[in-house]
Amino acid sequence: MPGASRRDRLAVALRERFGADEREVDGSVCAEMQAEARRVSRHLDVEWVPEGGLVPDWESRGWPAPDPAAVAAERAGIAAERMGEIGVLRVSALFPLELAAPFLDETTEALRGARAVVLDLRANGGGDLDTAMAVLGWLLGPEPVHISDVVTLEGTRRWDSLPRDEPRRPAAALIGAATYSSGEAMAYHFQAQRLGPLIGERTPGAADHVTPIVLGSHVRANLPRGYVIDAVTGSNWEQHGVRPDVACAEAEALERALDLLRAG
Repeated sequence: MPGASRRDRLAVALRERFGADEREVDGSVCAEMQAEARRVSRHLDVEWVPEGGLVPDWESRGWPAPDPAAVAAERAGIAAERMGEIGVLRVSALFPLELAAPFLDETTEALRGARAVVLDLRANGGGDLDTAMAVLGWLLGPEPVHISDVVTLEGTRRWDSLPRDEPRRPAAALIGAATYSSGEAMAYHFQAQRLGPLIGERTPGAADHVTPIVLGSHVRANLPRGYVIDAVTGSNWEQHGVRPDVACAEAEALERALDLLRAG
């Protein structure tokens, strides 16, 4: 559910483009609908399933739970590396916190005492916000910080950082074209909280919260159900993306970050 004005624009755009369309729905029609919808909501997906057999939902069933063994096998997409006095925390996924917490604990402990840290979000395609708040809490220090609010038809949920026993220290974050959805949220809030510079390339701009739903026997979609309000900016990154403070090729971002932190 984007904000009311965007929701209205989305409905009008789809009605004008497809209201009189008499074609049978197929893969090309789904692709056209997605392209049109993404002009208003960048995170709206429409997928054609050729084999069919899907059972339409009256309401979303929510996201399927990940396989704990698979999450453990990839260490929840979380890794750490020490580069002298600087620690690098790579967060390439945001699995539910109950599955990600052991790996986050292990990696942050490995970085304890680092003079500065780099948060690498270049491969982060999104996921669980509790895990995002835990990572931000590690960076923000021992007190909870109001990060954002998510507005849905059911009401507004406040999100605060989940503090950890670490002092706030110099930091930088790496972003790029594959930083998406809740990965973008982490980058945007990192920037809004003035934790340090964002380095790399601008992100795609998918800020709305979405929910999976089956629309027909051959069509499933991720539809918007909420929008984000950052606690500092009062806005979000929908459509325009998260812009780096230091623009450079993604492949160069880590070295640029290390140079800045070593000089700082």
